[in-house]
Amino acid sequence: MYMAASLLWKKIWKHKLFYLFMLPGLVWFFLFSYMPLYGIQVAFRDFNYMGGFTGSPWAGFKYFKQFFDFYQSGDIIRNTIIISLMKLLIGFPMPVILAILLNEVRNRRFKKIVQTVSYLPYFVSWIVVITLMQRLLTPAGGPINDAISLIFGMEPIKFLNNTTWFYQIVVSSDIWKNIGWSSIIYMAAIAGIDQQLYEAVKIDGAGRFRQMWHITLPGIRNIAIILFILATGTLMSAGYEQLLLLNGPATTAIGSVLDVHVINSGISQGRLSYAAAVGLFQSFIALILVVSVNQIARKYSDVSLF
Repeated sequence: MYMAASLLWKKIWKHKLFYLFMLPGLVWFFLFSYMPLYGIQVAFRDFNYMGGFTGSPWAGFKYFKQFFDFYQSGDIIRNTIIISLMKLLIGFPMPVILAILLNEVRNRRFKKIVQTVSYLPYFVSWIVVITLMQRLLTPAGGPINDAISLIFGMEPIKFLNNTTWFYQIVVSSDIWKNIGWSSIIYMAAIAGIDQQLYEAVKIDGAGRFRQMWHITLPGIRNIAIILFILATGTLMSAGYEQLLLLNGPATTAIGSVLDVHVINSGISQGRLSYAAAVGLFQSFIALILVVSVNQIARKYSDVSLF
């Protein structure tokens, strides 16, 4: 065992510069991902500020039971899963498609313009995005409704705070905001594909579509599987800011999700133990999903996180 430890330290010292580059990321994860785990115990205590984390009395599974006894808990969980599934199934392929299409563009200037335009929404806060959507989609003089009335002669449509259009607005705005940034990884994976493979299939008479199908897609397959496994961990997290801003009285029945419920319970109502319990429930289900999908991916594709 001593020899193994000695050999490990020798390898670390040999590649010390690489580990030095990793150090800021490791410190960040330790400070913001691992140290806060100490506070998980709040979910099992009747937390009060006088007692703190360790001085508050134990409550066991009291707050977990409170959540499942809450008359809207089933609806909240169902809404979260529905919205998250729609984002995953519809939104996940979009960055792949964008990356492949951009790879086929031969005009470098046009390609850079499209990339820049698609990246920019990621850096805009949801508050700005939702405000922009409100201005564009309002039935009282919004340009979208004005165009619909002018071209089709239809009455103005109330897109926002409308159960008919709620899911479409949520999913489409999420895709628009994240598609460019998410495509960066796939663009990098495509850039790493051996160009000789393309030359070889060209000699065999393969067109652009067949090159895309037989070379590009298999070349990014492993990356796509890894990212899909990670994405399944978000099935219990539909997105706090977006749903908080888009959801209204008319869409509460289909727009109330766990993320907003946790924040409202913890911050607005001061029920920190209850909010921690619900948040821990989210994380526990996410862990089960990631491990399960990882095992399925390992069995059928030989690609996995661990």
